[in-house]
Amino acid sequence: MEKLPTLKSVAAGRKPLTLNLVWADGARDTVDLTGLAHRSRHFKVFAENPPAFRNVSVTEFGGGGQWTNGRDYSATSLKLLADEQRPMSGKELSAFEAENGLNTAETSALLGIAERTVRAYRHEKVLPATVAITLRAMRANKALLAAHYRPIPRSMGRPRKSA
Repeated sequence: MEKLPTLKSVAAGRKPLTLNLVWADGARDTVDLTGLAHRSRHFKVFAENPPAFRNVSVTEFGGGGQWTNGRDYSATSLKLLADEQRPMSGKELSAFEAENGLNTAETSALLGIAERTVRAYRHEKVLPATVAITLRAMRANKALLAAHYRPIPRSMGRPRKSA
């Protein structure tokens, strides 16, 4: 059984609607709750009154963050948001390809981008959010990969000119 994430501390970040999190294991994250504040009727109060967002603390036993206005958000949900918002690098794209035995053409077809873009992305420090979202979703749910994967034979190099 996987251990639930536990918060050691939480504080409002410098940017509006962000939280600085310290987990029980000492790891740190910053999570942006802008989307939550604008999409959830329960958290809309923070979009309408940003200073109220700054009054945040850890719930008893570290199970989440709580605000003085009675709103709270679980540590599990905060961890999910933090993981989703973490930048993904080209090295992680390469690892995904290796894990799934994908060649450049297959990755290109899965992501709907050119093969040369896949090759360039492998060297990027930060991948576009759409690519990161797609890779995380396919990693978490292998059915998504199976639904969209189509084998493409590996290229044997450039065709030779006939004499």
